[in-house]
Amino acid sequence: MGDISEKEDFINTLFSVYENVSVSQLSLKENEKINSFFERFIDNFEISVIEENESGELFKVLSEKPFIKQKDYKSLCSITTEISLFLYFQYPESFLPILFSERFDKLMNLLDVLNIEFPQLPTTIDKRGRLILYNNLCENIINFAKTNELTPAETCACIYDFAKMLLAEDLENISDLPEPTNIWLTGGSKYDYETFLKNPSENAQSVWTCNEKTKRGDIIVMYVLSPYSCIQSIWRANIDGVFTPFNYYNSRTTVTNGVIIPKITINELRNDEYFKNLPIVRKNFQGVNGVKFSAKDYMELQRILISKGFNTSCLPQLYKPNLEIELNIKNEKDVEEFLLIPLLSKLGYSENDWTRQLSQKAGRKEKAIPDFVFFPKGEIHFQNAPLVIEAKYDMSSSVERMKSYNQALSYARMMRATIFAICDKDRIIIYKEIDNNFNRFKPTFEKHWQNLNDAETFNNLKKIIGREYIRK
Repeated sequence: MGDISEKEDFINTLFSVYENVSVSQLSLKENEKINSFFERFIDNFEISVIEENESGELFKVLSEKPFIKQKDYKSLCSITTEISLFLYFQYPESFLPILFSERFDKLMNLLDVLNIEFPQLPTTIDKRGRLILYNNLCENIINFAKTNELTPAETCACIYDFAKMLLAEDLENISDLPEPTNIWLTGGSKYDYETFLKNPSENAQSVWTCNEKTKRGDIIVMYVLSPYSCIQSIWRANIDGVFTPFNYYNSRTTVTNGVIIPKITINELRNDEYFKNLPIVRKNFQGVNGVKFSAKDYMELQRILISKGFNTSCLPQLYKPNLEIELNIKNEKDVEEFLLIPLLSKLGYSENDWTRQLSQKAGRKEKAIPDFVFFPKGEIHFQNAPLVIEAKYDMSSSVERMKSYNQALSYARMMRATIFAICDKDRIIIYKEIDNNFNRFKPTFEKHWQNLNDAETFNNLKKIIGREYIRK
């Protein structure tokens, strides 16, 4: 939780949820199934002005417009924490509180570590689906609790004590970031500026709204809103843009490696021959979060900084790839045939070393089919393989990356693999098991295909998934 005013807002919203549920009589009916109740709840719940009469009874003020109307699912997502806490208080055997809605990455890490199945993710535009995701998530966690004979209180302790440990990892030194390939604008409030942006500590990190296509290592240009109204600092994205279903906004990242620059005010940008025609400047930076900043825009920004006497050599620069790899990749098969398989050959593999589309029994009837399984062993269904690779066409959106990771992770666990990789038309990402766990936000290796032309980078890759190392 943040400052005192944020805590007061949270408590006020929590009580407002309670009052509105009481007035609307949105409680679990006798013999009603939890899933049916939850869907009825989210379809009929609204936040209205509630008052108390002389008899102490609560009533809805019909002359006042609701703060959140029925079926305004996006706004309901923004108060998921308060709704989930209320539901937990009322029905602790069926619901759990979501207390770190802005750090969905940590929740996913937690589920990975506890080996709790992650529900199917909704699309970014399916706002109702986000709330259904919460219900499905509760169901999976409660099944885990029952299996391990945990009470509701013990389940919360398990989740949030462990979550605190995961959050503490952020205080560790930042690992090497991949080369930036995109530049994004984002905005900070007056409060953000005065509490974090103005004078960030060494290795400072913070959660920030971002474009869902933000990739780890990307450059983040920070614009501070009124009354400062200026570009004030340059940052790097420390994780890919994370889909945040239990929040008003779609995606979050963590910014790090901040560089404070001389302020470039909105008036300066309006009067600049180049920036005065930039759409976001003409819109007075309204809707700034996640706006794409081109290489030309960034170069012109540095021109202004140089004119102010600032040495731009300390700023991150866009990656300029060796264009030896410049293929027309149109689909997932092209990724496999023109990018992945040639790489595997360079790593010492032959086609006899892997099996493609290996059918695996998952449960009683379903069949899981990993794309590439290396050196599979086992008398029944090939239960063991040291390496699994899953290829996709495009993982640029946060939801697609999550789905790809979840799918590959399930294959790795099924095959008892200690290393797995996912790749698309842009890059290859490798995860290695450490202490019986994979960390989806801290890959062992992550590079763009063009990077692999570098001898040192290729040798590092070879030491991770080269044939001689995997075959040991």
